[in-house]
Amino acid sequence: MKQKHIFIVITLIIIAIVIVFPYKMLSPGTLYQAHSDIENNCFACHRIGSGTPNESCISCHKISEISKKNAPLTFHDKIENQSCISCHSDHKGLDSKLALNKFDHNLLSEKDRNSCVSCHAQPKNELHNQVSNSCVSCHSTRSWTAISTFNHDLINAKSRNNCASCHQVPKDNFHSISSNKCLSCHSLNKWKPSTFNHNKYFVLDNEHKSSCVTCHKTNDYKTYTCFGCHEHSLNNIRGEHEEEGITNFTNCIKCHISTNEHDIQMNESDVKNYINKELKNNEEGNED
Repeated sequence: MKQKHIFIVITLIIIAIVIVFPYKMLSPGTLYQAHSDIENNCFACHRIGSGTPNESCISCHKISEISKKNAPLTFHDKIENQSCISCHSDHKGLDSKLALNKFDHNLLSEKDRNSCVSCHAQPKNELHNQVSNSCVSCHSTRSWTAISTFNHDLINAKSRNNCASCHQVPKDNFHSISSNKCLSCHSLNKWKPSTFNHNKYFVLDNEHKSSCVTCHKTNDYKTYTCFGCHEHSLNNIRGEHEEEGITNFTNCIKCHISTNEHDIQMNESDVKNYINKELKNNEEGNED
């Protein structure tokens, strides 16, 4: 019986201490600077059995005054029925920024949730100057920077075809000669894979399954050579072309588009004119 009385007395003492000095016994941490004057008054915000009701916050922080002091905070008028502690907390230190939880945009109505510029300033850069205020077309309320997909149809046609107005041109030898014609290889949906059509210049058939540097020495795509293969040695090429009276044979793709030597880009008349021009040049050179 005596032990029971001792237990009851100790319990009552603990309860009394918690009630009189709750900030010593229950406080989870330091309040931020602006609340330092109520550091030792837990009941300024908390209510026994009801947590932290909005009335405790609004008694000092009136919603109408919040909106007047800071224009981007006018959305508080639209969520006055929500719990303040859904976004705001405390006991996390003196820095007030630490007391702000990540804002849940689902607290807003769908109309306000889709009208980002009513709270946020639209970025002032060349890209965002071209698009509408439909931020949710690219961004989500969960993260501003995590863009799932960008719809290039949102920007005007002129800029849509000028990729370099937003994107940096890759700093490699190949792209240095591409003349900003990105859409000739890439699409607006995906950067990779590209669809570079080498057949527009020369068909890479079974006879030409080789690496780029075989023809484009030192990765210089501005120039090429057909003399990198054993069969296309300079002497072999010279002999075959001189038989036809052709001495200028350095620009192979002017005539040839594949390994088939009869697959000539120029028609027969153009070929004859080219050969006659070569023959004439040779004759004039011999006369000199």
